[in-house]
Amino acid sequence: MITRAVAVALLMLACAAPAHGAGAPIMPLDQVRAGTDCTAASVVHGTDISTFAVHIDDVLGSSDIRQARILVTVSGAAIDATGVGPGFSGSPVSCPGPDGSSLVVGAISETIGAYGGRTVLVTPIQAILGESVDPPQAATHMSVRARALLRAARPIAEPLSISGLSPAIGAGVVRAARLAGRIVISAPASPRQAAAAIPLEPGSAMAVGLSSGDVQEGAIGTVAYVDGDTVWAFGHPLDGAGRRELFLSEAYVFDVVNNPLGTQDAATYKLASPTADVGTLRQDGISAVVGRLGALPRRFPATFATRDLDTGRTGALHVQVADERAIGLPTGTSALSTVAPEAVAQAIYNALDGSPVHQTDELCLKISVRQAKRPLAFCNRYVGGGGGADALLGGPLVSDVVAATQLLDAYDATNLDITGVSADVRVQRGLQLATLASLRGPASARRGSDVSVSARLIRPGGAKLTRTIRVHVPKGMPTGSRDLLLKGTSADQVSGSGSDGGATIDLSNLFAGPSSDGPASVRELGFAMSAIHRYDGVTARFLPPGSDPQSDLPGGPEGVAQRSRQTYRDAQLRIAGSARLRITIRR
Repeated sequence: MITRAVAVALLMLACAAPAHGAGAPIMPLDQVRAGTDCTAASVVHGTDISTFAVHIDDVLGSSDIRQARILVTVSGAAIDATGVGPGFSGSPVSCPGPDGSSLVVGAISETIGAYGGRTVLVTPIQAILGESVDPPQAATHMSVRARALLRAARPIAEPLSISGLSPAIGAGVVRAARLAGRIVISAPASPRQAAAAIPLEPGSAMAVGLSSGDVQEGAIGTVAYVDGDTVWAFGHPLDGAGRRELFLSEAYVFDVVNNPLGTQDAATYKLASPTADVGTLRQDGISAVVGRLGALPRRFPATFATRDLDTGRTGALHVQVADERAIGLPTGTSALSTVAPEAVAQAIYNALDGSPVHQTDELCLKISVRQAKRPLAFCNRYVGGGGGADALLGGPLVSDVVAATQLLDAYDATNLDITGVSADVRVQRGLQLATLASLRGPASARRGSDVSVSARLIRPGGAKLTRTIRVHVPKGMPTGSRDLLLKGTSADQVSGSGSDGGATIDLSNLFAGPSSDGPASVRELGFAMSAIHRYDGVTARFLPPGSDPQSDLPGGPEGVAQRSRQTYRDAQLRIAGSARLRITIRR
């Protein structure tokens, strides 16, 4: 049902030339004519707005203004060599009115796959301005009809641009996104990070950001219209998720990368990075995204700190992460689940000046929430699992960070206010690893006593050392001859293997959403988070002489004897392998 207020607003939009509030005057779709020569505005380098010619080829009307489009061909020095692509969406198009004045008719929004990228679609300005900056509290999703339309034309601002990552890590994230069916562009950090903010105006480069700070991630586009403190952009959805709480930022354009094919994987795009945060994106609608200048979105700080144990050097990445939890995570995943794994990988890469195959890392991830006295946390040690950016991104350490953020995204039992995230990583070159070679100890032991076993270990490269391990003999163990089996924890490996036996790096988890139903309370969430911790020490079992360990334990005293027990963990290195000692158990 159309309310009186909405009806009045639509009537005002239907008028020919009056201004939309303090914004530029507009031309409704029914006055746009094929054959008209117009002008578009967009940034092709830096922050200065350039203009180029637009010829209207056809007007594709519809009873639903959100489905109507204007077919145009663009030309001019600014874009002749490249055509348009991602980053150009939202570029406003203005045509001469009856009195010769310039009227906004819409904004470039979609490509149609034409070679050279010069024939594109424009979303009518009426549809763009029909998207409210204050959408309803409940997030809404794109209609079926709108989805059908957008399947035929491809929105040109979908890619996320990430700055603050090294070229190697950035390339790894791009490959991971491609495996997940998403487009990500790795861009350099903007040279304008500390510059004074330049007011957004139609044609300005802008970004919708997930994060701000040392790692900035956002979708690059162009401002289509400004009315006071309200900004419309893109001319199509970001995710079509309704109400949002993301950074509204300026952007710096390094260059327009030319690829005339215009395919999904090979298209012209703006190489650009978000810069100053200037407001909050509040609406992710069918025909545009809409934000308000001024106050920034709900957010929390995240710090990714490293200590190099070889040199003593420390470093940190400081990031502000947009927090949409209060509005129900409109896309089903949080900004943290995208940003945190990448930032942790980058922090390690910075600290080690690369990612050697042989490395040892310790990670403690803490997530502070207002509903819990103590942070949700886990700590793990990782020995190995390096070897280039893909191995680091697809390895166990980053996978654990992904698992933690997925737990947060899946939790919806009660309100959860995240107040801060800290990831503390200690890095060291080489494998802090030793392998069990042999055991020496007493020939017999009483039930219920502790025995000291001397374990002979071999380090990579052949160095030998010993450790004394105390093992408790269970009271309920049967008497007689036993094999005391000490078993360590192997070095970490990158998951997956190819048919040729080589490693196949699994990067798909970087862009995976929450797996299933989340914990039912904050207390359960804390338990689930702490369960990411893995014991990586030595375990002990008492087996019948010469027998192999079985996963299915027998019942009674024999099951007590064969049960695996955590026995010893060395703080300096991980002990791998296994060794046996024959021992007689006495009463």
